[in-house]
Amino acid sequence: MINLHDKVFIVSGSSSGIGRSIAELLLENSASVIGLDFSQSIITHPRFRHYTADIRDEQMLISIMDEAETLFGKIDGLANCAGIYSSSKPFFDLGYDEWNQVIQTNLTGTFLLSKVAARKMMKNKKGKIVNISCIRSRIFRPNMSEYAASKAGIVALTAAMALDLKDYNIQVNSVAPGFTYTGMTAAAFDVPEVREFSESIIPAGRIADPKEIANVALFLFSGLSNYINGETIFVDGGFKISK
Repeated sequence: MINLHDKVFIVSGSSSGIGRSIAELLLENSASVIGLDFSQSIITHPRFRHYTADIRDEQMLISIMDEAETLFGKIDGLANCAGIYSSSKPFFDLGYDEWNQVIQTNLTGTFLLSKVAARKMMKNKKGKIVNISCIRSRIFRPNMSEYAASKAGIVALTAAMALDLKDYNIQVNSVAPGFTYTGMTAAAFDVPEVREFSESIIPAGRIADPKEIANVALFLFSGLSNYINGETIFVDGGFKISK
């Protein structure tokens, strides 16, 4: 167990999937958590506070961060987990709005929330930001150009943010999950043929549980990772190295 007593974390996308697992794991390790999501959260905990929020709305984020700072006195870390999937079309059939919806949510939303939260952390010259990328930032398949671009953008943004924040003792890293069973992927992985094929191409031989991704985020939020900065850690059961 990692002791995060008196630490305060922001988690976007906290109502489901990896975001929810990260929020729950932080709570289990004694942290306070402010969750942001379009949807209501089922997490009930005295150290958890939920905000229904649009991470594309900078003024809304500023108001929430100001209130969080007033309530908790500080912000120690941020997990950028909110995201949506692709339209499953080739790039030449994508409309501008379809492209923009994914980029604005996955990449611009990460930028905006990081910007607002980092300004709070900069006051104390200490903090950690963990962004959620994806194996699709490096390994591609057809009909996901906007999603791949958004997740590759997060890898680059992570490194750039780390350099911009180097004088403030704020580390920025990202996690790139492989095939993970979440609400977003359940419809596909619940099809036996899809599940069997997917597991056959992963060296670990199975789909990840969101808690396994959350474990890596917890490590990056802890003092054990203080000398890691600007990196993307692939948590994919060996999928990337097998390609």
